[in-house]
Amino acid sequence: MSTRVLPWKGPKGANISVGFDDDLFGPEEMQRQIESMSEAHPNLPDEVPRGTSFVFAKEPSTGYLLARFRVGDTVYRSANQDSLHHLWESVHFIDGLLHPRHNEKAAS
Repeated sequence: MSTRVLPWKGPKGANISVGFDDDLFGPEEMQRQIESMSEAHPNLPDEVPRGTSFVFAKEPSTGYLLARFRVGDTVYRSANQDSLHHLWESVHFIDGLLHPRHNEKAAS
């Protein structure tokens, strides 16, 4: 497996390293994926601890797509049979943990 790393940059200059198995994903596809997540979570790279990284690859024994999200000292893992899009949903979960008030409903 060969790995390519692309940066996901925040508006204040921080970045998340996004690594992927380039035998499975082309750089253009991954750049589009990063841009899509950046639109949904524009400040995330600036708000996560330094050294945060995301990696996408294929599990050799099962053939499933795997994602590993390292945020500070915590590692989140996700697997899906065939959808890179579903693996990115973990980013929404991570953002929810960083911003718990975004998920609270306003009291009426």
